[in-house]
Amino acid sequence: MNVSAPSLNTTSEKKRTVSVGLPVYNGAEFLGQAIESILAQDLGDLELIISDNASTDETPDICANYAAADERVSYVRHTENLGAAKNYNHVFHLSSAPYFKWAAHDDLMKPQFLTRCVEAFERQQTLPSLIYPRSEFIDSDNKVLYPDRNSMHTTSPAAAVRLHRAVQAMGLVTAVFGLFHRETLARTQLIGTYVASDYVLLLECALLGPVIHLDGEPLFQRRIHEKMSRQANRSDEEVLRWFDPKASKEKLSSRQRLRREFIKAIYRSDNLSAVEKPVCVATLFGSQTFRRVRVTGGRWRRKIRGESA
Repeated sequence: MNVSAPSLNTTSEKKRTVSVGLPVYNGAEFLGQAIESILAQDLGDLELIISDNASTDETPDICANYAAADERVSYVRHTENLGAAKNYNHVFHLSSAPYFKWAAHDDLMKPQFLTRCVEAFERQQTLPSLIYPRSEFIDSDNKVLYPDRNSMHTTSPAAAVRLHRAVQAMGLVTAVFGLFHRETLARTQLIGTYVASDYVLLLECALLGPVIHLDGEPLFQRRIHEKMSRQANRSDEEVLRWFDPKASKEKLSSRQRLRREFIKAIYRSDNLSAVEKPVCVATLFGSQTFRRVRVTGGRWRRKIRGESA
């Protein structure tokens, strides 16, 4: 993998409790705010790994300045844009702490985010694969728009039940920016080079263990703006190029590819018995159908309310 200086900060040999991985490409507008919110966590025992996908704006200078000022910050820069998938996976592979969190260059964390999640991990008798707090969406000026009402929370001992819950909560998945148990996350395929691969990752995590959605005030703010990946890339082909600039055009539709990847994730899971795997596949088909009906019904209800207002 092509990486240029400045390289990883090696001034501190201490192993941290949490690794935060921040992949970025041309994120100068909001990057400083995102980094500040990470470094302001009341759990100071963290490392921040920033991986720059050959940015052409002021991103390199911003990252280098933070790396020079705080020993917890490490910065690597690729010599070419490898795509979001490889960059997201790169920061994970560079991490070393028992807990791991992805951070986007335009989102914000309240100071209690990491502490609340780590404490919740330590309270659980059955090891969760993922814990994340309540979230809300903000605009370019940090104004709160609305809360995120989706929840993947499930502590069921049955993998099929956890799978169903994960599928129902897939949308603007803030859960992928929660806190993962590193060893559990390492058992997944991480982020794939195809559209909606973050959905597949979350399904894999649900198959591996409970997903905990914390009660309380929102501690994570997901920014909605015109340059975010989901807004800037409208077509499936554009999204695919965002994940992997060298990807060839898909023969399958995004929905067909996603279903295929879900099934592959079920059958490669090392946490399911031979009996559980076909049960989970059947549950997947039913869950996807149920979700489409539910989402379509919701759109019709909103339309009717709008027309009658």
